[in-house]
Amino acid sequence: MKASYANLFIELGKYTFATVIVVTGCIASAAIASSQYKNAPESGPLQTKSVQLAIESPNMNVCPAQAKMAGWIHTNKPGKVSYMIAKKGAEVSGPYFIDAVKSVSGGGMASFSNSFQIQQATDSEYQILVANAEGKIVSDWVPLKASCKLQLAG
Repeated sequence: MKASYANLFIELGKYTFATVIVVTGCIASAAIASSQYKNAPESGPLQTKSVQLAIESPNMNVCPAQAKMAGWIHTNKPGKVSYMIAKKGAEVSGPYFIDAVKSVSGGGMASFSNSFQIQQATDSEYQILVANAEGKIVSDWVPLKASCKLQLAG
């Protein structure tokens, strides 16, 4: 009787080992397929999902002064993006072109930053405009303020 129980455990052990190998293989295959699907480029045209703008106004009352502008454009995939900068109640500049690179979230992201001189007092607002196949995507209006109480020759 003892020999038959021993044989039974040996046979069960063989099947358990085989089952573990098969299940591990299935899990590994699913993980590889999932990661390949996630990393596969999205089909269809490049679409803008959202845009953000930030402006750092000069922190002094002296002009000329330095201001900084930065923007982020989130897309469904990497590719070339065209955008414009609008000043509320005034002109629109651009178009500017920038490459969106693959982002951690699987889509794409383009960013830019630049510094510029403020020559005179200003209290204005700016936003980013991006044309999409479905219309335009815009950022919130962001203020740029400079008092320029003291004007330096320059």
